[in-house]
Amino acid sequence: MEDRFFGPPDVQVMSRRAQALYNLVKDDPQYVWYGRFVAAADFRTGGIEAFLNLIRIQGASPGYFIPIEIADEVDGALEAAGMRRDWYEYVVTAGDSIARARNILADHALGDDLEVTRLGTDSPDEDLDAFAEVAGVGGVLPPPASVLRGKARKGVFLLARDKATGQAVTCAASVESFHPDSHAGDHAFWGMLSTIPEWRGRKLALILGARAMVTMSEEHGVSKFTTSVRASNEGSMVLCAKLDMKPGTWRCVVGMDPGQFSGDRVTK
Repeated sequence: MEDRFFGPPDVQVMSRRAQALYNLVKDDPQYVWYGRFVAAADFRTGGIEAFLNLIRIQGASPGYFIPIEIADEVDGALEAAGMRRDWYEYVVTAGDSIARARNILADHALGDDLEVTRLGTDSPDEDLDAFAEVAGVGGVLPPPASVLRGKARKGVFLLARDKATGQAVTCAASVESFHPDSHAGDHAFWGMLSTIPEWRGRKLALILGARAMVTMSEEHGVSKFTTSVRASNEGSMVLCAKLDMKPGTWRCVVGMDPGQFSGDRVTK
C-alpha cells in the first residue's frame, strides 16, 4: 500500500527520499531514522563530508550529537558548501526521565473532558489527519503514515480529543530511532508536542508527553530520550527539564540544500 506523507509538497518529496534511503541502510547502526530524515547516529562518525552527502541525497538532513565546541566549525563548513542551516539544542536524558514522567502522571491528570487515542495499525486516516493537524498547529512535522501506525518504526503516538465535540486538542509521541547496536541504542526520539491555542495552560503536552515516554519504556525497554529544541524556546526547555532532559553538551543542526528545498526550516 502506498504510504502517506505530511507537510508541504517539497517536504513530502524529501520525506519519500529519506524513507527510501532508510530502507537501504536500516541494518547499519551508523544511521538513524524516526520518520523524518536519515542522519548519522553520531555526527563524529562520518564528519562533515558524510553529513553533506546525506543532505544532498535527501534535500535535508539533521546532524545529531554535534559537540558544542565544534558547532561553529560545522556551521562554517555548511555555509561554505552553500547549505541553509537551522540550529537547535540537542536535549538528552540526563538522569531518570522515566521516574520523572511517572511522577508527573501521578500528580497530574488530563481531565475527564478529554479522551486519549493511540494511533496504531488499524487507525483510520481520520485519526492520522487529526494528529497531523494538531501537530501542524505547533509547527511540527509528523512522520509518514507507516510510522504513525507503528509499521515502519516502534512508537507511541497519542492524540487527546475533547469528549464533547470530538475535536483533537493535543498530541505527543515517542519513536524508535537508533539502531540497537549504535552508541545510543537505548535512546528514542521524544516530542511532537503540540496543543491548540484554546486548550493551552493545562499542562496537556507535559502530561501526554509523559504518558508517551512511560509507554515507550514499558513496551520497548527504552530508558533515555532525545529531542531538539531551539535555544530561544524557554517553554519547551522548562518542560524538558521537568522530564530530566537537559541541553548543554550537544547541538543539532538541520542542513538544507536550497536547490531542493526553498524553506528556512523543515519543522519546529
